[in-house]
Amino acid sequence: MKTCDFCDEFSDGRNNAFVQRYLPELFDRTILGTRRFRVIPSVGQITQGHLLVVPIKHSCALADLSKEHNEELENLCVEARAILREAYGACVFFEHGTRGVESGGCGIDHAHLHAVPVAADGVLDVLKREFRASNVSSFQHVKEMIPADASYLFFEDVAGDRYVFPVANLPSQYMRKLVADSIGKTDWDWRECGREPALLSTLQQLPALFSAAIDANKA
Repeated sequence: MKTCDFCDEFSDGRNNAFVQRYLPELFDRTILGTRRFRVIPSVGQITQGHLLVVPIKHSCALADLSKEHNEELENLCVEARAILREAYGACVFFEHGTRGVESGGCGIDHAHLHAVPVAADGVLDVLKREFRASNVSSFQHVKEMIPADASYLFFEDVAGDRYVFPVANLPSQYMRKLVADSIGKTDWDWRECGREPALLSTLQQLPALFSAAIDANKA
């Protein structure tokens, strides 16, 4: 049975993409840990500041999570957007919710939301041209719009407008490539990357900003 990369990492295992690249110097890439989620820098940074918001509990798609998870995820997205805008500028979010091996994906079937500090010009136009678009207001709304056995793409643009697209089989890392193409970046495959200065810089810069945001919310 295949080991889940994120489940292994979150249980302090060593059979995962992050520790295999960064041991012995780094064992943990957590920028923010909450009751239900981890915010971590993505292996294969499209740009510096590229984050993943990952549920600790294994799920194949964010739309499969509970209402309580979705409420916490919404709050994390608000914080992440504000922090990435402060540190880097415009940002977008995306997820490929994979429900079945035939859906394609990135090779990791544990749900994760990408938060990438890019404008991603033209990406929404491509998605609308290739797939049927529906506006959604929340992750709970995605759950209501997409059948429980169907895969989907979720995209939130720089203005915070959200869309969901039902999809079937997609090439590996479809959204990664699409977003990378929008800034002329050709090395979008996370499997091919080694130790990344951008990931190390993200780990140095963002934890303090997230901590400050949390302290401000408590005040």
